[in-house]
Amino acid sequence: MKRRMILVRLFTPIATLLVVGAAPGWARADETPAPVSSANETPPTAFAALVRAAAAYEYGDMVQVVDAARPVAEGTLPSSAEQRARALRLLGIGLFLTNRALGADNAFAELLRVDPSARLDPTTTRPEVVAFFENIRHQHVARERAASRHFIWNLLPPVGQFRNGDALKGWIVGGLEFASIATIVAGRLISYSWHNHDNTYGPNGTRASDEHTLRVVEWTSAGVLAAAYIYGVIDGIVHYYRPPDDSSSPLTLLIFPGGGGLRLTF
Repeated sequence: MKRRMILVRLFTPIATLLVVGAAPGWARADETPAPVSSANETPPTAFAALVRAAAAYEYGDMVQVVDAARPVAEGTLPSSAEQRARALRLLGIGLFLTNRALGADNAFAELLRVDPSARLDPTTTRPEVVAFFENIRHQHVARERAASRHFIWNLLPPVGQFRNGDALKGWIVGGLEFASIATIVAGRLISYSWHNHDNTYGPNGTRASDEHTLRVVEWTSAGVLAAAYIYGVIDGIVHYYRPPDDSSSPLTLLIFPGGGGLRLTF
């Protein structure tokens, strides 16, 4: 009986090391877990703190999750970028579930600064936490996109459309502007080639009616150019602060009895 107890004491620490060390992504290959400390003591390493926070999260003790993750998230314990991102994720979840939404907001915002592609796993995270995080992520993306753009470009369509992410509108507005300008320039060149020194057009003034038609075409093209420019400016300003996910495809396939079609939305 005594011999059996010695065997248990000998192999239990080894099994514990194997189980703790098998946690994926928590430590480097050459890192070993620190000795277990009480719940009131600060873990000696970032790895130990994250192990404690993860265990508390599995157990549902969110207060302990916050206490264990905070030293890593705030930089009190030296850590890698990956460890700090994991700590910020756990800290934000713990703060939100302990009714500290402002602190959770700050933790998630810092997480997105450290790792812009960060997401919460909806299969292991409560839906209200995921929704809260997604709202913060949308705001973060909107701020980043607004910072990468400049309002002045909205006054130069179609540049504003392209910088706002509306490529189809950009090509349409740009195409109308290019076609209008090309028509005006072509009309001016043709009119110049017909012009005579006596202010007539064509041989013996035979191009007078054609010159009048060219003028009508030029003025019409100028009107189209002005309309495209005004629309481009208004559209660029309206969509300048559009939420990042508030976008739908401008082309919609419509299917109805006896046929179908495409709908173009502006």
